[in-house]
Amino acid sequence: MSCKTKEREWDLVIYGATGDTGMAMAMYVANNVDNYSKLSNENKNENENDSENDQQVFRWAIAGRSESKLNGLRSKIIVGRSPPSTTRDEIGVLTADSASPEETNRLAKSARIIVSAVGPYTRLGENVYAACVENGTNYVDITGEVDWVMWMRAKYGERAGETGSTLCSFAGYDCVPCDITMYAARRVLSECDSIDGTGTGTGTGTGTGTNDNKDTIDSVSLSSAETVVKVTGGAFPRGTIRTMISKFPDGAKFCSSLIRFASSEQEGAHRNTTISLVRWLLPRWSPEYGAFTLPDFMGWCNIPVVFNSSPSSIDCTYHDRVAVPYSQGCPGTGYGLLQTVILYSFLLAMAPLFMCFQIVMALVPSTADLLLKLFDALQYRGNTQRNQKHLNDSTVDAWTYATSALSGSQAQVHLHVNGDAGIKSTAVMACETAFAILELEDKNELPRGMIGSPSMIAGDALVDRLQNEDVIGDICTLSVTVIDNDNDNDNDGSSDNNTKKEN
Repeated sequence: MSCKTKEREWDLVIYGATGDTGMAMAMYVANNVDNYSKLSNENKNENENDSENDQQVFRWAIAGRSESKLNGLRSKIIVGRSPPSTTRDEIGVLTADSASPEETNRLAKSARIIVSAVGPYTRLGENVYAACVENGTNYVDITGEVDWVMWMRAKYGERAGETGSTLCSFAGYDCVPCDITMYAARRVLSECDSIDGTGTGTGTGTGTGTNDNKDTIDSVSLSSAETVVKVTGGAFPRGTIRTMISKFPDGAKFCSSLIRFASSEQEGAHRNTTISLVRWLLPRWSPEYGAFTLPDFMGWCNIPVVFNSSPSSIDCTYHDRVAVPYSQGCPGTGYGLLQTVILYSFLLAMAPLFMCFQIVMALVPSTADLLLKLFDALQYRGNTQRNQKHLNDSTVDAWTYATSALSGSQAQVHLHVNGDAGIKSTAVMACETAFAILELEDKNELPRGMIGSPSMIAGDALVDRLQNEDVIGDICTLSVTVIDNDNDNDNDGSSDNNTKKEN
């Protein structure tokens, strides 16, 4: 299957390229194709007889329903890419309607990997997903629709195993900051634990690894786990708003899928997911971050995904939080207590109105369709030429703190991405996930027939790419620090002799 996909016309296809995030993805690929091509050529199997010219060409395409819009986007890419590409790449234009199985099937047959940016996925995503499964095509999407991914996993999991299609969901801002930083933390803590199984490890793990040690990473046991996210600036993508509206009528069913999303083979996963979701709704003092924090807006999605991605590792509550402005290091606001009290007072006052709205949606599902039509009539776009500076100046920061139950060592992981969360940062994360999958396929190390999150499918390759300055430049940084708490106690509270490792 690996050889067959390498022979296809396009290395990568971005489907839904004329949408808010799709356009950002297309520009990101155009501006970073040199980095992928360089690594790709270095990773070529010595047994392959590719010519030098073939190795230098990266063939990718933008796809969607409107050929005229796609041609316009292609012209913008060629003119606007910075710096101009030194690699010979070929940018194609492909038309396909997500409602047509025939057209999506033709699209899947032509590509090694499809990155789908068409949402809501519950309404528009299945035909592309099914076509990739049937044709053994690798697939990446940016959905946060846990219920839809659960449905796709149940419906197509067996067939994907037969065709060798690798399907990666949650590759945008919705989950990657939590998913990949938690993976990086578990990876380095697994090395700390392996140093001395008695729990006296020295904390000298380097945070490096390959897919060969995935079983060791999955077996690490955590006694605490928390992610704190800080977002500055940004805009809501149009697809995200449409997804939120479409989910209102099925609120109860959707909540049930969140609890049941983690594999039932993981002992206590459903219980821990439920507890974490309940505690996610509450305010929290985050001791490692040093401030009061609020529920992360995407916590309802991140929590089930993290538990599903961490087999047996997180036998504790996982906290997914968002930083309060003017909280960390601000005693004048009670380290965020003032803002927290004000916000929760407002939410409690609005709760009856929200409940009434939810009841109306459940009793009259057609209300959601009406809201969607009204929203579409507004012609809202989050990614426009006028707000590019605002989107580029926005940032995403995620700090993950995880403690090993065996050694007591604590991993602190910091992910920083330049660009707003919903559009620019999502484009970086989704494209880097796709590049990591292609890189693994080039080396014949891609897990075939798997359905999962970025950390499950391309964990080591993706972490390494995000830490490689030659690949990612200053767009993104990912640092990992390990603190040996046992050494801290042995040294009477002095941190000078603590063993730390930063990457």
